[in-house]
Amino acid sequence: MKTEAVVIGAGPAGSSAALALSKSGISNILIDKRLAVGVPVQCAEFVGLNISGYVDLSGVASAINRNIKFLDVDTGKNTYRFDGKGYMLNRDIFDRHLAEEAVAAGTKLITGARAYKINRQKNSVDVLSVSGNISFEIRYDYLLAAAGPKNVLGLPENKTYAYAAQVKARIENGILNGTESVICYFRPYIPFGYGWVFPKGGFANVGVGIEKPASNMPLSLSLSKFIEEIRGAGLIGTGIAEKTSGLIPVSGMNEKITDGNIALCGDAAGLTHPVTGAGILSAVISGSLLGGYIAESIRTSKNLLADYEEELESIFKKPLSAASKKRAELYPLMTCAESIDEYIKRLWPSFAEYYA
Repeated sequence: MKTEAVVIGAGPAGSSAALALSKSGISNILIDKRLAVGVPVQCAEFVGLNISGYVDLSGVASAINRNIKFLDVDTGKNTYRFDGKGYMLNRDIFDRHLAEEAVAAGTKLITGARAYKINRQKNSVDVLSVSGNISFEIRYDYLLAAAGPKNVLGLPENKTYAYAAQVKARIENGILNGTESVICYFRPYIPFGYGWVFPKGGFANVGVGIEKPASNMPLSLSLSKFIEEIRGAGLIGTGIAEKTSGLIPVSGMNEKITDGNIALCGDAAGLTHPVTGAGILSAVISGSLLGGYIAESIRTSKNLLADYEEELESIFKKPLSAASKKRAELYPLMTCAESIDEYIKRLWPSFAEYYA
C-alpha cells in the first residue's frame, strides 16, 4: 500500500502527528503494536493543567479521573507542598481519544502491527502483525517515529534511561480518598530517581524510577521497599494489581531527530523531562509540530524537517539540557534523608532554587 506519511506509534505524540496530517488533508497511516490503543497503561498518568491548551477534553470527560491541586515532595525529613494543578488521567481513554480524533479526520489506524524493517532506498516500511500471521509493506513519502524511547530509525538515541516499575494499589483505609495531591518520594533506596503515589479513584498508581546503570539497586527491590513503606504509613492496602514497567529517557533531547524524510517526536526524540519524567505534553506538542511541518513539506514539495528540528530545539533543548545536568550533578549527592532534603531544592523544578 502507499500513503504520504506513516506514523509509528499511537501514543500522544503519534496520534497528535496523525491528527495534524489529516487536518491538513495529508493521507497517513498510523501503526501501533498494541491490539488496543492505550493498553496497557505505562505511565503515572498525571499531567499539568496546561494540557487543556493543546487537547480539548471537554467532550471526553471520562479521560479525566481526578482533578489535582497540589504536588507534595517528601524527602524523608520534610514534606513540601506546591501548586500542582492538573489532572490524573485515565491514559487508556486519553490515548484512545487522540487516536479516534485522528481517525475521524482521515487517518487510517492499524493496531496489532509492528514496524520491523525500514528500507530507506525504497521509502518503505515492512509491518508484521503481532500474531505473526500477516506481513505487508507500506510505501511513504515521510516517516514519523513516535514509538517510545527506543526509536526504530537508526538515529542516535538518548543514552541515559530511568527504568520504571508501577503497580495499581488499592486504597482501603480512605487516607488517600478525596486527596487533591500527587506525592513524590525521595529515598536512599530509590537512588538516582524517586517514587510516586498518584491517587486514582479507589486505587493509586504507585511506582519507582531508577537510572541505570548509575544505580545497582534492583528495580524490583526498590519497588518492594517503597510499597512496604507507604503501606506501613497507611496510604494503601494489600490489594495490588496491574504491574507495568518501562523506560524513560533522562538525558535530554536527542542530538539528532531528523534524517532526510524521517523524523522523531515525543519520547523517541528524548523529550521527557530528565528530572520529573514528565512527557505527555511535550509528546502532544512535538507530534502536532511534526505533523504540521510534514504537511507543509508535502504541499510545497520542499523538505522542511530541518525547520521542525530547529523549532523543537528552541522549545525543548535548553531546559531539558539544564535538567539533565542537574540530574547528573545532584543525584549522586543524595544518599541520606539529610542530603536529599538539602539538594532536592536545586534538583526539583517546583522549588525556586532550581532556577537560581
